[in-house]
Amino acid sequence: MESPGQTVRVRDTDVHVVRVGRGGPLMVCGGPQLGHTYLRDFDALSESHELVYFDARGSGRTDLGDPAQLTLAGAIDDLEGLREGLGIERFSLVGHSLGGHIAYLYAAAHPARVQSLVLVDVGPPLTKELAVGLWRAMQAQRNADDDADMQRIQTSAAFEAREPKAMEDLILNIYAPFFRDRRTISTIDLGFTDITAANVADYEETLVATLPAMDPQERLLEISCPTLVVHGENDPIPLESSRLIADGIPGAQLVIIPGGSHFPFIEDRDAFMLAVREFLTANEPREEMVEA
Repeated sequence: MESPGQTVRVRDTDVHVVRVGRGGPLMVCGGPQLGHTYLRDFDALSESHELVYFDARGSGRTDLGDPAQLTLAGAIDDLEGLREGLGIERFSLVGHSLGGHIAYLYAAAHPARVQSLVLVDVGPPLTKELAVGLWRAMQAQRNADDDADMQRIQTSAAFEAREPKAMEDLILNIYAPFFRDRRTISTIDLGFTDITAANVADYEETLVATLPAMDPQERLLEISCPTLVVHGENDPIPLESSRLIADGIPGAQLVIIPGGSHFPFIEDRDAFMLAVREFLTANEPREEMVEA
């Protein structure tokens, strides 16, 4: 069951939220620059959990608000404000890609609020060496058609006008090496809005620039909840990056999706959802397990 979308006032903006399913709350935090639409394959978990999707500030149906809040610290404050606004005391949390950094930093800052944590192909990597490895892998996996399409998009009137479809095409072109099968790209709906299109070009770079100030590797040591780190075997993000995160979190498990890439919940849905479902079930609160 999907509830009608709602807005929750969080600091200086109204955050758009969609809730799907029944059970313990599972907040899904993806790349904040993209909005929540691309994450909807997590609906596969809706029989056992209530999925809480949201558009981060400056994406989807959530206005940017104060540009000075576009930092990782601001994203953590927004997530805590959203929790308070929704009246949720404790929840499980999934973080994908750049949203993974937000998720584990939140779990470190608010340990009493996170029941369990799932980190999926977190990026960019935490060390310069691994970041260089990601850049080289991305470049190696691009082809002449990718570059020609990029040129076509960037010289179009629609791109000049920052129309949502043109900006969505641009992002999918940039992310093409993140997919195992290029045919998957044509099936992806990022659901860009005028808000997303206006902010997406610089969003990720702006947020990532604030990561070192958060001292992320030290924060990993402060995470106390059960944690699952998932990595697609063929993700251009080096496996060593996810291993570094898993090794840094006390007791974390690392699961590698064979043949998977950066979006295993889309391209390897069955294997991915099985691993996540088993982990979440094993770490449900005792009273919820009795009621079931």
